[in-house]
Amino acid sequence: MNKRKREDDKLYRNTRKQAIERDSIDGYPHCVLCGCNRPSEVHHIVSRGQCGTSELTNLATLCNHCHHEVAHGVDSRQVKKLLLKIVKERTDKYEKDRSC
Repeated sequence: MNKRKREDDKLYRNTRKQAIERDSIDGYPHCVLCGCNRPSEVHHIVSRGQCGTSELTNLATLCNHCHHEVAHGVDSRQVKKLLLKIVKERTDKYEKDRSC
């Protein structure tokens, strides 16, 4: 395993928990896209294989259906753009709330 991967795995262990917390409503994780309360994936919006990292702004909590649409759907590029926008807004609010 190379150094970049090891460092990103370490980062992911922390930011995965933060992504779930950020994407929770009343303490329960929800899918960022459809809002259902059955998320099962913390998804890298830009995959690590495409040089994406485990920064909080690149992670989204998704249900299985939405995860499949983002990863393999016909409109996956458009959905990823939307997802990046939603996650950036949520992350900005999350970090602002944590700093108070």
